[in-house]
Amino acid sequence: MRKLFFLALIATVATQIACKKGSVTTEHGYKFTNHTEKGGTKPQPGETVLLQTYTYIGDSLMASTQKNYGGPREFALFEKDKLPKRVPAIYDACLLMGEGDSATVVEVIDTFLQKFIPPALKDAKEVRYEIVLVDIITKEEKQKAEDAAKAQFSTVEASIKEMIGSYNAGSLNDKLTTTASGLKVYIVEKGSGAPLKTGESIKTNYYGALKDGTMFDNSYERGEPLTFPVGLGQMIPGYDEGAMLLNHGGKAYFFIPPALGYGPQANGPIPANSELIFYVEIL
Repeated sequence: MRKLFFLALIATVATQIACKKGSVTTEHGYKFTNHTEKGGTKPQPGETVLLQTYTYIGDSLMASTQKNYGGPREFALFEKDKLPKRVPAIYDACLLMGEGDSATVVEVIDTFLQKFIPPALKDAKEVRYEIVLVDIITKEEKQKAEDAAKAQFSTVEASIKEMIGSYNAGSLNDKLTTTASGLKVYIVEKGSGAPLKTGESIKTNYYGALKDGTMFDNSYERGEPLTFPVGLGQMIPGYDEGAMLLNHGGKAYFFIPPALGYGPQANGPIPANSELIFYVEIL
């Protein structure tokens, strides 16, 4: 069902409040307006939705998935019996929307939200969220993707350990591409999909290890890829730069020197001044 259709609504969502079809009060007390009501499939609790969101206080845009992440983001909808004490306004909105719908939901600024409001806007009374529901990921689809990623783990782990052994022995030297920054890359497949664009929200599966082969993190065991806007500095420099060398569908090993990783600072299981080795798949 992944229909990544970027409607014209995305570009104009902030102006659609003028197209009101009547507001309602949601289950948890938020003012909600669906501007389109296309009749698409509605998500259910426990599913995951792909959303484009814009957060406003008055006329000030405070955040957006486009600005902060380069595109839509996944939002997991709580099961009804696992709702938090303070239910997010976006949760209520999603359950009243169908695929392709554009809507507005308004949340009164209470003492909890007040802590996050900039001083210049401290007198504001409400936060407005403009939302486009791009896609619904059912529990079955989510589970299938997680199971497929977990099944890859042992194969990926064996392959990266073999690659690290070859790298440490110097037998990869003539097969590596070294960039001006000092990043070394071994490209398994460039990828037959479109080239990545700076700021584009991409998904990557990865396995990260130290030079001695010790794994420090991976997405395969979690069954969930890493999503981030590529080329905007939200990842360590070596990972960001390496990803930009690939297309969608690309696979590669990144050999990241400390200066392009965490440098002299230790980071959890990663000691200071560590060279990092990643196997990365661009989905």
